[in-house]
Amino acid sequence: MNTYHEFCRLRDLHIPGVNAPKHTEADAFYMAAAQLAVPVGYKVAPLEPTPEIIAAAAVAAWPTASPADIMLTRLAAPIVLMQMDMAPGTTVEAVAGMLATMAPAYRAMLAAAPIPPAADQHPDDAAVDRFAAAMKAKLALTRAKGRGGWDDPEQCSVDDLTVMLRNQANGGDPVDAGNFAMMIHQRSGRIARPRYAQLDATEAAELQTVLTDTFAHCRPEYPAGIIAWAKAALLEIKDSLRYPATMTAALADVLGLPNFRTGPIAHVYRAAGAEIRTKCEDEQAFVLDRFLRLALEHGEDWRTAAEADITAAHTLAEASKAVKS
Repeated sequence: MNTYHEFCRLRDLHIPGVNAPKHTEADAFYMAAAQLAVPVGYKVAPLEPTPEIIAAAAVAAWPTASPADIMLTRLAAPIVLMQMDMAPGTTVEAVAGMLATMAPAYRAMLAAAPIPPAADQHPDDAAVDRFAAAMKAKLALTRAKGRGGWDDPEQCSVDDLTVMLRNQANGGDPVDAGNFAMMIHQRSGRIARPRYAQLDATEAAELQTVLTDTFAHCRPEYPAGIIAWAKAALLEIKDSLRYPATMTAALADVLGLPNFRTGPIAHVYRAAGAEIRTKCEDEQAFVLDRFLRLALEHGEDWRTAAEADITAAHTLAEASKAVKS
């Protein structure tokens, strides 16, 4: 293949009805070069760095260099001394020490470099390549921080990976979710359904009986009857399995509520019919429990849901007062 002719073809390619060429000259060069046989030990990389490449280099420069990297920099140090004006008395060892982290940074940058698109590549394939490049960059960052072991059953089970994938799918980073899905795929595993979705008919009937007995004391009109309480209990079962691995802003807001704020809120719910003991600890526990459920279900919008819930309880309490008067 004549690389120059292929470059010209790609550079001059037009989309019907569009004046501008389909590819820039840089894109055309990458695609033409990608079709050449790349020798072993080499890689086609973009002419300009991407944010992922810069980030990978920065993180990789932090760890201690290996003995092989130090030996490599000792060979590079004399070249630096010859080409740069260094301070008097600067030694080869001193320069080598300054260059020691460049080798791991270079490898990390190459690992984060996106794959050049092929000529006439389908948009789906191009999107997958971009996503794969983002996944590789994220993996390089986590390796530089000392994390790993996903491929070792002794360190990490497929169930653990499934939990981490679900945590990301419930409002996390799509790149992290993609990496966890890749790990499960490579471990020949399947994404298991949550335990609460695996109840058979007998278990479901037993659960309904428990719910009915547990919440039989609740007033039928509060706020939508026993069904609402049963749904809350079911949500608790789900939440126990998908509680985030790290603290979220919504959870931090709820858990940080002091008792002088939760006390008045508990009074509203008590007036609406909720059975809450008068100790401030019990009032705070009731409100925190109720709002944590909302935070897990609604995320950052939990305050809006909490305001609606308090308003409904207040309305019910006022209606109760009117009936009694």
